Amino acid sequence: MSSAITMMPVPIIVVDSSVSLKWVLNDEEAVTEAVALRDDGLAGRIQWIVPDLWHYELTNGLITAVRRRRISEAQAMMGLMNIMALALPTAVPRAADVYQKAIQYTIAAYDAAYLALAEMLDAIVWTGDHRFYTAVRSQTARVHWIGDYLVSRPDAGKGEL
Repeated sequence: MSSAITMMPVPIIVVDSSVSLKWVLNDEEAVTEAVALRDDGLAGRIQWIVPDLWHYELTNGLITAVRRRRISEAQAMMGLMNIMALALPTAVPRAADVYQKAIQYTIAAYDAAYLALAEMLDAIVWTGDHRFYTAVRSQTARVHWIGDYLVSRPDAGKGEL
């Protein structure tokens, strides 16, 4: 009888900027689930990746939060530095694929970039963007709502960034 151990592959997750923003903006819905996803990435339980535009969407989201007085400039800068220190790998989906997804699902090109990247890598997208999720959920199983992220470990979602 063999005692070989079978290693399960680590799932690839495309992280939407709306999820990453929840790592800093703790007044949003599904923060615990977003932090659990982050913690899973840090622990190597998932392999995360983002499209190149994620950096600018994240930055813009933090600037918007400052302008709306949700956080201070110092908190936004610290959050940006901490998230950038995670060094999430970046990939660039083909522009033609982004265009095709935007037309097919009637979504913005920046949302389509996450979906095109997920299809390119045979991965799934976790999003906290209601509009994006609602627009595609009945047509593709690749896009998931962050509030549905399973928080199964006792310490999940407790870490600080």
